[in-house]
Amino acid sequence: MNKRARQRLIGVTVIVLIVVGALIFGTSMSGTAGGAYKKTVGEIRTDSSLVGKQVQVQGPVLKGTWTPGASPFTFSIGDEADPNAEGLVIAWDRPIPSAFGDGTMAIVTGIVNTDGSVTAKTLITQCPSKYASATDALSIDALLKSTLGSATVKITGYVVNGSIMPAGSAERFSVGTLASGGESVAIAFDGALPQGVEDAAKVVITGSLEDNGVFYATEVALDDSQK
Repeated sequence: MNKRARQRLIGVTVIVLIVVGALIFGTSMSGTAGGAYKKTVGEIRTDSSLVGKQVQVQGPVLKGTWTPGASPFTFSIGDEADPNAEGLVIAWDRPIPSAFGDGTMAIVTGIVNTDGSVTAKTLITQCPSKYASATDALSIDALLKSTLGSATVKITGYVVNGSIMPAGSAERFSVGTLASGGESVAIAFDGALPQGVEDAAKVVITGSLEDNGVFYATEVALDDSQK
């Protein structure tokens, strides 16, 4: 075999090895996301071989499993395949997303600990958009002038720019007659903010105005006109 033929053979061999290596790597990474194994809550709770490994898991935030302002901040997510199963504890040491709350779908990437919990590196929250009609809802001006006391009412207005705070804050956001100012009222809300609730969004809120001047919301939705 002459020198040129040997060089061609070596070149072809190198290319074949590269292709085979890529195929092997691709196979080994199947079922992973960014190097994290995609697992269910049940799989993480029962598979001890996952300890120390990076996983991606998702589930709804379980009510009553988190405390606002706690450090470290922990919460549990449920098993989508078995709503009655025990939840998976998640530890998170960064700012809480504004959409976080009971029932929010949480997508977590992190390391599995020896106790079966997960220390999260990333936390993505998803809450579906929710809409309501502003028919018969009080404007902010009308609310502040009313003598309804702590009666349950429906109000409408605009999210004041820059007022949205993380879940667990005493005052979650403010709603005003205008997004940029005017009369406004602070809103207390423990739930997850629907997708689309952001600066200047027009919202419809159900709840009551208490003596401290804060409106305690039981339901937050976007105005139908925002569709």
